[in-house]
Amino acid sequence: MSVVTSLRVPALAAIAALTLAACASESADEAGSSSTASAEPTTEATATAAAESAETPTEVTVATAQGDVTVPFNPQTVVVFEHGILDTIQTLGASENVAGVPHHALPEYLSADFETSTENTGTLFEPDYEAINAVEPDLIIVGGRSAATLPEMEEIAPTIDLSFDWGSAAFQESFVRNTTSLGQIFGAEEDAQAALDEVTAKVQATAASAAEAGPGIVVMTSGGELSAYGPSEEGRYDFVYNLLGVEPAADQIAIDSHGDAISFEYLADLDPELLIVLDRDAAIGTEGAEAAQAILDNDLVNGTTAVANDDVLYADTANWYLSFGGLTSVNAIVDEVSSLVE
Repeated sequence: MSVVTSLRVPALAAIAALTLAACASESADEAGSSSTASAEPTTEATATAAAESAETPTEVTVATAQGDVTVPFNPQTVVVFEHGILDTIQTLGASENVAGVPHHALPEYLSADFETSTENTGTLFEPDYEAINAVEPDLIIVGGRSAATLPEMEEIAPTIDLSFDWGSAAFQESFVRNTTSLGQIFGAEEDAQAALDEVTAKVQATAASAAEAGPGIVVMTSGGELSAYGPSEEGRYDFVYNLLGVEPAADQIAIDSHGDAISFEYLADLDPELLIVLDRDAAIGTEGAEAAQAILDNDLVNGTTAVANDDVLYADTANWYLSFGGLTSVNAIVDEVSSLVE
């Protein structure tokens, strides 16, 4: 072999080696680029999922009748022992989260949604604790008639008291508090606030009309007897006077859940220009009870200015007596009074 040839072979070998190394490097770079490119979407998706997870709480602290309480966020298995609260949960679109309610005295607009889809957990006064345990709730809500059962309920699952208070100022505060808390619990805060704003506007409009409508009174029939509700800081239907603006035809003397007992003669002497009538027996389904309209159909009542001018409201008592405080029921009540005072 010549010298030239002997020099050329190592040189060619070196060039070949360099060329192979370069190709290998380029292949590695391309593979790395391809790997990086394919990994970028996965990294972004993971980051987005992590961010969303961080934004979604597992718990939320809400205001209740017993103070602030921390409860599960968006609980999937809820037992509710307050029809007004059940009403608001329905309005906020969280009906599917409710697993158990007392089927006792459910207003028709609630029974259609909950009577077949939920476990019957007793009555508003007497819970069926065995049925509640069987549901395995992650949240229980009591209020009003069931508030006294809070200690027993807390032994089963996290429990909050969302009772509604009486008297205009106290009711307004509890209504806003309970609606806001439910919005927080079920991730529907904006819907809850929009609903509160709507009710506030309707209340203000009704009060403006009521100012010119004349004095009125709320009466209830039950078991053939008659009782009245006047304005009072602790009165059950004080909101009619001090929120909806109806001028009271009489004061309320005794503070009782069923009002002050009155006679037909008293109502005739009072001679209200507006009369709001609640039929308790119809609301709770008392069999064989005489209807409010029949009870009040006598010469004494028919001689009042309210009856003469056809300014009598026979209210949907289920809203006033059973599911009072719910978004749907409160809207319906305001609409009824508005139609009376316009």
